[in-house]
Amino acid sequence: MGIFIRTLAVTLLFCIGYYAWTYFAKEGYSPELNITNEAKNFVTQDKPKEEDPKATENTMQDVRIALLNNEGTVKFVQRKAKHKTLYTALGLLMKGPTEEEKAHGIFTEIPSNARLISVKRNEAENSIIINLTKEFGEGGGTQSIQARLEQIVRTTNLYAGNMPVYLYLDGTKAQYLGGEGIYIEQPINRKQ
Repeated sequence: MGIFIRTLAVTLLFCIGYYAWTYFAKEGYSPELNITNEAKNFVTQDKPKEEDPKATENTMQDVRIALLNNEGTVKFVQRKAKHKTLYTALGLLMKGPTEEEKAHGIFTEIPSNARLISVKRNEAENSIIINLTKEFGEGGGTQSIQARLEQIVRTTNLYAGNMPVYLYLDGTKAQYLGGEGIYIEQPINRKQ
């Protein structure tokens, strides 16, 4: 019976430690989101709601994102979305061009397996943190890395106002991107 109780105690301690670690690890990579009325316009993450389909059609808004054209320069395209926020715009950007846009020579340098994790406001520093998966910074050469970063910066500039925006990859502030180690100047929405 003594072995059973010791085994149970060790198992319980392990489970408590594991759940505490996952909770703090999850919370530790990104600052807490405290949205003020001013910030709601560009930070709020979309939450699906039950809505009347006809009412939804009437409330769709134009959202602009930065893609690239055949010359490799930025080309802004418009999409329809329920919310005109930075989170929505970046989510659409990560999906890449539509088939029609591809037919007109519009493309993206953002890897297809890169995903948007979160967009949060850091109240203490009055800044915004964009958290993408690490795949955003992998693959491609110098031109590809610079082009995908430019897509993020140009899209962000449309929705972040004067707030500084920082780029994180899998919860860690990005310093370098790509195999060649291209240095990232933070905040990414610096004056151009």
